[in-house]
This record gives sequence, structure tokens and C-alpha cells, in this order.
Amino acid sequence: MSSVASAKRYSAIFYKLKCQKEVDKQYADPLLYAIRRHFSEKKKEKETEFIKFKRKNFVVLAISILVAIIFHGFIPMILQDELQLHEGVINSLDVFTWVLLWHPLDELLFNLEPHLKDINLLSKLATAESIIIENEKSHVIDNAFRIVA
Repeated sequence: MSSVASAKRYSAIFYKLKCQKEVDKQYADPLLYAIRRHFSEKKKEKETEFIKFKRKNFVVLAISILVAIIFHGFIPMILQDELQLHEGVINSLDVFTWVLLWHPLDELLFNLEPHLKDINLLSKLATAESIIIENEKSHVIDNAFRIVA
């Protein structure tokens, strides 16, 4: 997860497995199946969490708007007689409305992207292709003695 945490939206992700023996190669497919299944389950959990996040914030936003409408509609009717008190209460209600609406709007506007990024990353990890490298032997080459023509 630490190697793909900085992956961009359109970057391709591959699983690279190095199999030195035939026994290793026979376990590559079950391993990849388990990895893909794990990430698809994590993706489903994140999608469920994202749906709860959106539902909670939209409900809080709706309640906040309803409270603001009630306060702006009924309190001015009650305080029609005293003009200066009426204007002070309306100004206070404007401030209260902004404070009441700030949290759900902040959550919906600025904290939506991390959820979508996590879901996209888990989707890529669940459907990533695999590259199986067979019988690769590493050679140590000393570049200090190489002649450049």
C-alpha cells in the first residue's frame, strides 16, 4: 500500500511476481486471486463508508437548512413590534445560519475527494494485471571498468 499511495488517477498498477522455480509459478495465480479478492472487499467497505458519509452529511445539511428557514420565517413574525430588536435578531440569525451550515458544507466540499481517491485506488488494485517473471538471474556488472566508445 505504501508503494501505490502516491499513484495518480490515470496511472497503471501492475503486480510483478518473480518466480525462480516452477513450484513458485504454480502458486502465483492463487496468490493473485487472493490479493484481488482482498482489495475488492476493501473497495466494497470503502464504498459503503462513502455512502454513509454522504447520507450523514446531506441529512445534517437538510436539517440545518430547515432550522435556518424556520428561524428566518417565524422569528421575524414574532418580533414585528420592536424594530431595532428585530434587525439585531435577523443579523444574529444570519450569523447562526452560516455557523449551522458550515460543517456539512465543509465536509461535502472538501472531504469528498479523499474518499473517491481511496475507492479509485482500491478499484485499480482489485483489477490490476500481473507480470510474472520467470528464471531471471541478476548479474552484477561493475560500471567502473566499462569503456565508452
